[in-house]
Amino acid sequence: MENYIHDFADFLRSHLASISVGIISTILVIYGGALNQHARKLTKKFPFIGRFAFFVVLCSAGYGLLSSQLVRYLRHFLMDLQDLHLILAITLSFIILGFLAKSSKNA
Repeated sequence: MENYIHDFADFLRSHLASISVGIISTILVIYGGALNQHARKLTKKFPFIGRFAFFVVLCSAGYGLLSSQLVRYLRHFLMDLQDLHLILAITLSFIILGFLAKSSKNA
């Protein structure tokens, strides 16, 4: 049984970049609307051009930088886990994200 766990963990490790992108992008999809709402409240008093420029920078540079850094940190964190812990962490992450997406107002 340990061989199967080890083989499956090795398979997951070889795909950690994609798995990390999937987890982080799902989190951003679930909570991106709330982040945009908060940004809208912060920039409410800005003129239209200022709000528009802020939104463009937030969406292009802000979310891009945030996602790339979070993916990198998550991948390194997952890479250091032991085999069984890695399998459990990835499985539970996607299950929890599924429940969060289901209960989200945006879904």
